[in-house]
Amino acid sequence: MDTKMKHLASLLLVASAGIAYAEKPKVSECFKVNALIKTDEVHYWADWTNSCPYTIDSVYVLVAFANKSNPYLGNGVWPMYFVTPGAHRVTRFTIPAEVWGFESVNVRKITTDSVEALR
Repeated sequence: MDTKMKHLASLLLVASAGIAYAEKPKVSECFKVNALIKTDEVHYWADWTNSCPYTIDSVYVLVAFANKSNPYLGNGVWPMYFVTPGAHRVTRFTIPAEVWGFESVNVRKITTDSVEALR
């Protein structure tokens, strides 16, 4: 292979890698929490969907709890691992002890960074 062909092959490899990377949406863009619903004093349901075209190794959903008298009772986080493309589930979660008396729960952030999630 002459020098021109090697250079061209290298450029094609770099360009195709860039295109493949550009086509992969970030988890926060395609992993969606459709609803969070309080079920009783200590549980809530999360209706979520992975519309990413790939399996997510790990995703962390950071949530905030509130009630009428206190718009911020505390935070929680729930991890999900090896979430396959197209997965749609409803999962039951237990609240953290410090948010007793919550009336609502909302998504604060969706991340794949475990250090950020556990801060």
